[in-house]
Amino acid sequence: MENQKEHFPHILFYYFRKGKNAVRAHKKLCHVYGEDALKLRQCQNWFTKFRSRDFNVKDAPRSGRPIEIDDDKIKALIDSNRRLTTREIAENLNISKSSVENHLKRLGYH
Repeated sequence: MENQKEHFPHILFYYFRKGKNAVRAHKKLCHVYGEDALKLRQCQNWFTKFRSRDFNVKDAPRSGRPIEIDDDKIKALIDSNRRLTTREIAENLNISKSSVENHLKRLGYH
């Protein structure tokens, strides 16, 4: 399903060009791909974008997207100094403290 989601903006653009509104396009898309395929609000946002003459169907990069954290970097820091705090690791890697905590749990550190 995740791979199909990249095609949704193209499908929505097609319906936009056919003169459909966001609600009708959402219903048609969900009829084919299932009720959880796309939220109505997302569909409305795409239609707003198209109405403003922005026809780029690629998702714009957003701030707040998760940063890929290399577990090996966290392990290397811990191996070099077992007394490092999660705050120090976070500052060293320029990530949030909660991200460090989540990775440490997943890696089996207590």
